[in-house]
Amino acid sequence: MANRFQQFLLASLFFLPSAAIADAEDGAVDINPIIVVEPDNQQREAYEAQIDTEFFEIGAYYGILSIEDFTSSDVIGIKTAFHATEDFFLQANLGQAKAGTSYAEQQTGGSRLLEGDDRNYTYYNLLLGYNIFPGETFVTQSLAFNSAFYLVAGAGNTEFAGDKHFTLTFGSGYRIILKDWLTINVDFRDHTFESQLPANKKRNHNLEFTTGVTAFF
Repeated sequence: MANRFQQFLLASLFFLPSAAIADAEDGAVDINPIIVVEPDNQQREAYEAQIDTEFFEIGAYYGILSIEDFTSSDVIGIKTAFHATEDFFLQANLGQAKAGTSYAEQQTGGSRLLEGDDRNYTYYNLLLGYNIFPGETFVTQSLAFNSAFYLVAGAGNTEFAGDKHFTLTFGSGYRIILKDWLTINVDFRDHTFESQLPANKKRNHNLEFTTGVTAFF
């Protein structure tokens, strides 16, 4: 009896694998293959510096100021700003330049239209800014910095040619955030006011292009 039971057990062990193979060939057994997904170790190294808890900004800038009816001049200035929200900020600017030779002086061959301190061009203004296109600036394929394109508009005062002029200022700028506290700015401005220089009263448009560095605190 024991010998028959052993023979039956051996026969069962022999036929079970064969039956499983046969069922697989007939499509009765659905064998799901295991797919191994290798992790992607290549990650973009984006520098995620951003303005978070700092609201005040201060810095300096340098560039070119094209004073209407005069040749372009170097301009230097300081700026400070208060970031009220992620989108809006208030900015105050103080800049100074010195007017070059006027076109009238070039035509008359040496006669001076302005003398001494009258050639000094000094302005200050208060502008409202709006961050219109926040995004990223890619230095390389694997390195990027947070940035923003913004618009500004406001008013102030300009001292030039021995007179003071109420000035409207419009412009745009681009900010790159290098660190949580350090940015690089590129700005374009139009300072416009009414002037009677050299003879007729008209509205002057004085275009300014500057680059600067600011710190947040």
